[in-house]
Amino acid sequence: MAVSFKVKELSYTYKQKDGSCGYKIELPELSLNSGDVYAITGVSGCGKSTLLECLGLLRQDFVSKSLLLDSYELSKLSVKEQCIVRSSLMGYMPQTGGLIPYLTIKENLKLQIEVSADSFYKLEGKKLDTKALYQEVYEKMSKFSMDSLLDRYPHELSIGQRQRAVFLKTISHKPKIVFIDEPTSSLDPEHGKILFESIVSLSRQLDMCALVVTHDLLLVKDFNLKSLSYAKIGANEGQFVISYDSVSSGDNHDL
Repeated sequence: MAVSFKVKELSYTYKQKDGSCGYKIELPELSLNSGDVYAITGVSGCGKSTLLECLGLLRQDFVSKSLLLDSYELSKLSVKEQCIVRSSLMGYMPQTGGLIPYLTIKENLKLQIEVSADSFYKLEGKKLDTKALYQEVYEKMSKFSMDSLLDRYPHELSIGQRQRAVFLKTISHKPKIVFIDEPTSSLDPEHGKILFESIVSLSRQLDMCALVVTHDLLLVKDFNLKSLSYAKIGANEGQFVISYDSVSSGDNHDL
């Protein structure tokens, strides 16, 4: 099914220790459709991960005129309702972690699917075919020669294998949109490119929208991705704007 994710006038302001307002980031507008993969780029500390967390509903204290996923106006939902939408319709891949250490890879995948299916039923009153979803992710594991790792625990995998496993877990319930934070930061260039290619190709194959935070501008260029690029617009304010140019400007902020 076609996916639509639209944002208008989203902003987030960091609070100082005394409670006053500090650095502010803004996203004037964004419109994603099925298969769109955008990079979020900018200098270290400019707020890329914070923006991703706002869009992925991991932060509630942002402001937006509209944050629309298909027919759901996310900005008008309660925190509980946002959690259900996030669990059922979204996928989030953190920069580190993402796997429950005391569960095998198979158990991690099954838990993700079961929790998402439960949330989807609460959201839309429909049951997902969890067996079919697991079979599909198992086939993806096989495609990437990872089916032999299903009974292993996260600490038994290499860094590259763990990153792939986390990504496959992130998309195991076939979300409408995925948010991915610096997936290649802990990988060497060769394995980083392999993972990045997997993210881009599978997102497009599954007709998902994807937003990927990255510092690797060469990968952004190699895969011809549009970017939400950071630009400094004031002494204490930055903005993310759509651009084909992955080069970002602005000063560094420790956020």
